[in-house]
Parts: sequence; structure tokens; C-alpha cells
Amino acid sequence: MLWHDITIAGTGSWIPPIRPEQDPWDATRAGASSMAAANGFTSAAVSTGETATQMAARAALLALRHAEVPSADVSLLAHATFQDEDHYTPAPYLLRVLGATRTTGIEVGAASDGGAAALVTAAEHLTAQPTAPAALVTAGARFPHQRWGHVRDIGYVAGDAGAAAVLTRGTGFARLLATAQATEPELEVLTRAGERGAAAGGGRRFLAEQTGLLPHIGALQRRTRHCVDTVLGETGLAAADVSHVVAIAIGSAVLDLVLSGPPLHRRATDSSWTFGRHLGHAGPCDVLLALDRMFRTGALRVGDHVLVVSFGLGFRWTTALLEITRPPPGATTADRRTR
Repeated sequence: MLWHDITIAGTGSWIPPIRPEQDPWDATRAGASSMAAANGFTSAAVSTGETATQMAARAALLALRHAEVPSADVSLLAHATFQDEDHYTPAPYLLRVLGATRTTGIEVGAASDGGAAALVTAAEHLTAQPTAPAALVTAGARFPHQRWGHVRDIGYVAGDAGAAAVLTRGTGFARLLATAQATEPELEVLTRAGERGAAAGGGRRFLAEQTGLLPHIGALQRRTRHCVDTVLGETGLAAADVSHVVAIAIGSAVLDLVLSGPPLHRRATDSSWTFGRHLGHAGPCDVLLALDRMFRTGALRVGDHVLVVSFGLGFRWTTALLEITRPPPGATTADRRTR
């Protein structure tokens, strides 16, 4: 889908302390090398106090400051969330904390695809509401060790973070050119809740947690290629015109297989994975965290094209193509804060 006059005007992220991959939840213990280390993960961000929604709120404040948009101008808040046991209704909490009490707030539950899917939701809102000045996208993820520590054995490390982006009509620095979305609903069975088990801290694991994603790489490749081909075809651009690739931080093995085929012919190291490998897979936050990092480090130039490649359990895909139209605002020390 082509977009007109929809831009990203600001981003923000909140990243808790980062710990080594060997045992990211307990820095005092020495752990053996895991499949996650072989998959390229070096460390993970681990929150010991703040909830996923609280981290999202901190990121949202930074994004609003970055965009110079007051919370009163936000017409919609689309919050990407995944199994938030601390806040059953996170969007209203965010509205209260941000002082956006006249804003509509909704949750977008698309698993790891949530951040990118929420960007599309915000863009749709601004397109449908011509008088709306801005829309806010937030995401939060927190994966307690008791429930998620076992995922190291199937190839990834779960990370905690909050992330946000502000979308406006024409005033931002990154123009949204096109998006494409897809689903493979026949794979839904892979995420159906199984029996409750003590090994998962009482949580109900699903099949994909036991098998990982590699057995389903054919579907990942096919749908990713379809989405990438769609946004490139609609904009008349070629893969060679893509300056930067932002991808979910699911590990080098999966990303190599997904990105290396046509039309991109890239590897994980040609993407934001070089940043994400240090934070862990932060669910719906991944692509927003990577965009914030990219926008604030001076890595982009006017005219650059940024391709967002996102997918999540269920399975759902979102691909977005951005064009940098002016230099992103410079970051302050507070805006880059990582504890």
C-alpha cells in the first residue's frame, strides 16, 4: 500500500541494563555456551523492576520530545504488547501517564510483528482522520526468566525494552512510502497454548517455543519475499536502492536465511541485527528500537531508503519502506539514555 504525506517525526527507546548472554538474568552465574550464542546473541537487556508498559511510557516521552509534539496533539495511541501480565489494559495507563486523556488508546497484539503493525495502524488513522495532528506508536516487552529462560535452548535470548515513534502528516524526517502485510493462518497451531508446566514457571508454552523457527523457514522466506517485492514494486525501487535494512532481532541464523534470498540478497550483518544482537529479541520493540538507534546516530542521509522487515508468531508479516527527507533531529544525552 502506498502512503501519502505520512511521516515519522520522532522516536524514543528505553533500554534496561544489559547482561552477558551466558546468563542474562543472573550476572553472578557462569553458564555454558547455548544455541543462542551460536545464533549470534551476545547479551540481553533485562529489567529487574520496570514493567513493559512503564518502559514503553518512558520511550513515549522521549519520542514526543524528539518530535516536538505535545501529548495533547496525539489523536491515537497504538500500543504493541505481548503477554503483559502487569497491565491488562496498557493503553489507558499510557494515556494517563502521558497526559493524553482525550486520546483514543488501543492495543495491537501481533506478537513480534506488533511494532511494525502498529506503525501501519497509526498511518491508517492519520489517513482516515485528516484533522488529526499526530499518532503515537508504543511497544513494551518484558520476559521474566521463570517463563522465558528456556528459549536460549532453541536459539534466541529474550530482551526487555520500551520503544515508541510519533507519526505526523508531512512534518517528520522519514516519509512512509509503502507497506505490505501478510499472514499464514495455517501456522496458528504453532502458537496455541499447551499444557501448563512447572519448567516454564507455570506458563503455558506453545509448539513454536519447542521447535524454534527454522522448521518453518520456507514460510518465512516466501512471505517475506512477497512483502518486500510488494513495497519495492509499488514504489518503483530496486533492492539496490535500499540503503538500510531494519529487521526483528530473532537471530543471525534465521535472518541469514530470510534476507539472503531474492530480492535482497543480504545477510544478518547487513541489517540492524548488529545492534539487536546485544539487546536480545524484545518482541514488538525490535524494529522501533532499531529505527530509534539509526535515527539518532547520524547513520542516515537525506535520500536514503530504509526497509523494515518484521514478522511475528501467528504468523504475521509487515514490511515498510521509508525515505529520509531531512536530517533527523540531533539527540541529547537524556534521549539516548541506556542504563
